[in-house]
Amino acid sequence: MSKLQRISPAGWLLLGLLVGLGLSLTYAWVISPVVYTDASPARLSDRYRAEYILLVSRSFDQDGDWSRAQSRLARLNDPQLAETVDALLAQFVREQKAPEDIRTLALLARQMGVDTQTVALFAPTPLPNLRPTPTIALETAVSPTPTSTPFPTSLPSPTPPPTRPATTTPEPNFRLLDQQRLCQPGEDVHRIELITQDALLNDQPGVEVLVTWQNGADHFFTGFKPENGPGYGDFTMEPDISYTIVLAEGSPEVSGLRIEPCDDGRDGGWQLTFQNLRFQATPPPETEITD
Repeated sequence: MSKLQRISPAGWLLLGLLVGLGLSLTYAWVISPVVYTDASPARLSDRYRAEYILLVSRSFDQDGDWSRAQSRLARLNDPQLAETVDALLAQFVREQKAPEDIRTLALLARQMGVDTQTVALFAPTPLPNLRPTPTIALETAVSPTPTSTPFPTSLPSPTPPPTRPATTTPEPNFRLLDQQRLCQPGEDVHRIELITQDALLNDQPGVEVLVTWQNGADHFFTGFKPENGPGYGDFTMEPDISYTIVLAEGSPEVSGLRIEPCDDGRDGGWQLTFQNLRFQATPPPETEITD
């Protein structure tokens, strides 16, 4: 028998695998090698362009380097970049994305000159902190001529005990302005409505609200339902559960919030209004004027 006839079927299979592997490597490395190139941001799809803009907004929020942010945004080659950022911000608000991402996008849009209601809600222009400068009155007094006075003989006296400085509890940033039952004739209400206002009683959006109950916790932000007001937010309650509300920036706790019957027998919820004790006026939302 010849040597070829002595090779078993398994040997032929192994030989075929080796030949195939060799041909594959030759094609991949020599005939048609893979060439890696850096993709330009302008060639990205809409999804990745949105992620690119979000990353630029986060970077600008961290370092405040507007020149670097402009250079990065210019790589998109978008002649209507401001409109693109504004549309992306509106999309994030509709989809209730992370509040921090909405805030950074709003800051970027404001820096680009976008002046819309959404930008005014989530990135209001900071107002200058105007404080009156105290005037120090200088009085000129004639000092009397010192005279030599004998010192009295000092007598030993007990050393008074050290006085502990009085500790003060820091005042919370918000106070509970109003709390009332929420009833609607002929309808069951299973929610807690919360309104946050600034020191001038203007609605203040973007305030984090912490909700806790037995073996549970959640949170939400005001301003995600601008049709109900810039400072509005709500939370759905479940029957037979007592909830506690507190603002993340500091406020009194409001506990014992549960679904209770209204005068007409329907289920009722609660409406809470908090006022910011720190003076920082919130710019009013823009209104369109039509002829």
